[in-house]
Amino acid sequence: MSDIIPFPKMKNKLMKDIDEAMKQAQYERAYDAFNAYERHFELSPELALMKCEVLWQLEAYLELKEESNILMVQGFQPYDTLMIYYIKSLFALGHYHSVVEMITQVIDEVREHETRLILLPIKDQAQSKLDERQDYMAHRLQNFTYLDQSEQTQLLLSLIDDSAYQFQSTIAYLLQNETLPMNIQSLMLEYLRFARYNQCVQVEKPFCNLKVKPSELSGIEQTTFKTELLPRIIHRLESEMPSFVHEAYVHLHTHNIALYPVDILEEASIDTWIEGYMNYFKALMGFEYETDGATTAIFNLIKSLNT
Repeated sequence: MSDIIPFPKMKNKLMKDIDEAMKQAQYERAYDAFNAYERHFELSPELALMKCEVLWQLEAYLELKEESNILMVQGFQPYDTLMIYYIKSLFALGHYHSVVEMITQVIDEVREHETRLILLPIKDQAQSKLDERQDYMAHRLQNFTYLDQSEQTQLLLSLIDDSAYQFQSTIAYLLQNETLPMNIQSLMLEYLRFARYNQCVQVEKPFCNLKVKPSELSGIEQTTFKTELLPRIIHRLESEMPSFVHEAYVHLHTHNIALYPVDILEEASIDTWIEGYMNYFKALMGFEYETDGATTAIFNLIKSLNT
């Protein structure tokens, strides 16, 4: 019995600490108090809203996004207030497309007039930001060949993040008429896949040429390389070269993108790919390795992915 007597006092003290910190606008202190409270007790609906406000004031937008989403899923109330925190965090993180999309989906279900008056201006502002960004993207696309590879990568990722699929004809033209790094080709195909581009495009990799219809492709994250080959290579490295596992992940993820949408099984078996990569990683670390004809061909292909 003596073991549980202190807990009511602890709970009251922590709640008092939170309340005092909030009244004094000491949000860092309030955040620490919330963390201490949650180590022992569940948040009440009132405290959950207070925590969201603390995260907003601290500009901890990513944590606020995650926290408010969890609270909504768990059924905390008032739902509208939590949704506003969630949408405001998305806006602050620059996820303007998600803001517009979510408000469009929920606005007809929102009953409170005040909630509508909060959400609609946020939607308008997010749409304005999207329009500005897409004007900028159009300008960048016009000068795409003058951008360095990092800038090209960032532009393509931004187009995907914003679902800016009105540029699909431009991307398809660039893909087929410009000499581009393999990773950029692959990101263009991923963009066209998301855009459901249903015309065939010619892709020229250093080791093969292929004709594909982007709308029919699997994604970069669903390739045989990513789902089957990568885990087996990592498993092998963990037992033979554990210190190299982290660096190997970087190489493998980069190579998965570079190879897309090539079917690696058309080049060699999974076992041959594994041996090729083990030799590749041994070479990077300055270790000796042995190879035969089939493995040598894959080893050379792997090395070409870094160009």
